[in-house]
Amino acid sequence: MRLRNATPRAKILLAFLALLGIKVAALGALGVFGGQDAHAQAAAPAASQPASAQAPTAPEEVRQAPVREPSPGQLDLEILRDVERRQKELDAREEELAREKERLEAMKGDLDKQIAELKALEVTLEEQIKLRGDLEDEAIQKLAKTYSAMPPETAALLVAQMDTRIAIRVLSVMKERNAGRILAATPPALASRLSEGLVKRK
Repeated sequence: MRLRNATPRAKILLAFLALLGIKVAALGALGVFGGQDAHAQAAAPAASQPASAQAPTAPEEVRQAPVREPSPGQLDLEILRDVERRQKELDAREEELAREKERLEAMKGDLDKQIAELKALEVTLEEQIKLRGDLEDEAIQKLAKTYSAMPPETAALLVAQMDTRIAIRVLSVMKERNAGRILAATPPALASRLSEGLVKRK
């Protein structure tokens, strides 16, 4: 009713205000939804990216420490130290071998000395044995000569009192006639043993 009674000028003003309100409403609607779409579009790529891409990455120096290569001078120093250490080990080993060699040579010297002493002792024993044998032979010769000069009965008594082995040796160096006389004066059992010994010596 008011529009019908309004003047043409008022109708135009009302129409203008109505268009202006529609335009403002349209702009407001576009501003609101456009901002939300832009925010959603901005958030969508971020959500679609993987977690590793979203998280800030640590600097390369933090993740992996750089490998420090030794300088040429340091490397040469380490080589010299290693060579010196090995040389000390070789020197110690050489000294140990030298001491072992000296010990073995000393033992060898002692063994050679002992062998020489044993050989000298052997020679001495052989000389003593030979001397003893010579003395025994000389003593046997003297006994045989003494017994030969005695009466057979006296000599037979002396022969019966001595060792059978020595008696056989004494009779063996006598003349057969003198030995026979003494055996004839000796008891039969002893005379038989002495006769057997004389046969074996011949």
